[in-house]
Amino acid sequence: MQIKQIVLAVAAVLVAGQAAAAAVTQAEIVAARALPVSNPLHLQETWLTGASAPTFNIYDGFALGCDAGTQHIFTNNATVGTGKPGSLGNIMAYACKRGGVVSVMYHNVDGGSFNAYAPHLTGTAPDGTAMPTNLSRVKNLGTVACTVSGTYVSTAYGNIPVEANCAKVNPVSAPDGAVAKPAGGFSDVEAALWGIDVSAAGAEADANVTQTFGLVVTPNLYRQLQVAQGIYASVALADAGDAAYDPTKAPNITRAQYISIAQLGGGYQTDWQPLLGAAGMDKKVYLAKRVATSGTQASSNAFFLQNPCASGSSQGQLFPAVLPNPIPTLVISEGSGTGNVKTSLTGINTAGNYGIGVVSAENNWRTESAANAGYRFVKVDGVHPEGNGDVAMARNTAIKGDYNFVMEMKSFVANLGDDFGKALIPTIAAALGNPGGGDPARCVDVPRGLFLNPAGGSNCTIGIEVAKGTKYGNNCSPVQLFY
Repeated sequence: MQIKQIVLAVAAVLVAGQAAAAAVTQAEIVAARALPVSNPLHLQETWLTGASAPTFNIYDGFALGCDAGTQHIFTNNATVGTGKPGSLGNIMAYACKRGGVVSVMYHNVDGGSFNAYAPHLTGTAPDGTAMPTNLSRVKNLGTVACTVSGTYVSTAYGNIPVEANCAKVNPVSAPDGAVAKPAGGFSDVEAALWGIDVSAAGAEADANVTQTFGLVVTPNLYRQLQVAQGIYASVALADAGDAAYDPTKAPNITRAQYISIAQLGGGYQTDWQPLLGAAGMDKKVYLAKRVATSGTQASSNAFFLQNPCASGSSQGQLFPAVLPNPIPTLVISEGSGTGNVKTSLTGINTAGNYGIGVVSAENNWRTESAANAGYRFVKVDGVHPEGNGDVAMARNTAIKGDYNFVMEMKSFVANLGDDFGKALIPTIAAALGNPGGGDPARCVDVPRGLFLNPAGGSNCTIGIEVAKGTKYGNNCSPVQLFY
């Protein structure tokens, strides 16, 4: 009887503790930072930068070690809807308690993948500018209060409170006592695809997640391609017969055709006649691309132009068309973010012009605002990224090895990173390749356009969320299939 009473008493304490758990507040963060470093309750604080595509799964990896019910998300995005992290803006902070200790992870995805490395490098970035060393993060979550509260985001950990419109701060001198540089981050591709060796600055490792990319064109070009390729006899019939843009009826663009548009001095930069016939005569070629530091652009260069993959080979690498561009019939825009590409293509379509570009398959025109929805995925060498009926998740053809425009992600831990961050990044990387710490129920949390590398040891299903092959972390190599 006495043992039973003790068990019941312990259970009551645990239940009471769970009921009392509450999301970490700004005041708790500030108070924990003010404690002496020697105090075991001193704030655990770190900062990550880089790719935006795995944002939710990076949050998922952070949250795995949190005490139940203590998570809180802060963002500089003034407008916060309901949805997973990844739609909450480009600069966020995640807070929780771990064993009762307050922890914060700042997460900045502004500027793309190269910023996972750039703050720890010297010299010039691939675009010729100086390496950014002082990327913004959300302010210290205490000195300046966030102005919106009471919003919740639904995640696997329950409804997490979100506070928005937090101030940003340039942390080069860390005036609020917070960490001044990222501990590292995640990239769409390895640093070598920018011609950068990061071995002296930190450790790069496979993140065991693969991302699908695709060629996108303006809807008016999509329809004209359908006509030119005999899928429909006219644009009007295409509009009537393919209102949903069924991937099985999508037009095709070959790698060779896109190379001839996107390479420096390409042969298809006069007008659209080579792809459309008479309907493309005297129609300028609009190319919406990303800046040189973008992981998407590095992926496009590697896949289509073999740059820098073919460097030193007998064939040699090709170089991308860039600004300033002297060819009047080729109109190039270079966006710092994928949103810039989508907005550019939408404007090109509205003006009655034809445009083309590359975005990752996490993007879905069906769920975009009108200002960003003017793009459609086409087949590349006869295969569509949304093929096999996988319109929702856009990865089935890539998982099976039929669609080849894919890149394996990398994690990076900086030598000079803080101890908390240096320990957390590998934990997050493991969670990227094995969602929920191996919980099969969490396989549904792998976002659209992303899938898992079989080397990650995931409990998810091969052929559904897990690829049948891998590049072994070398994005210049083809996928090798094993299943």
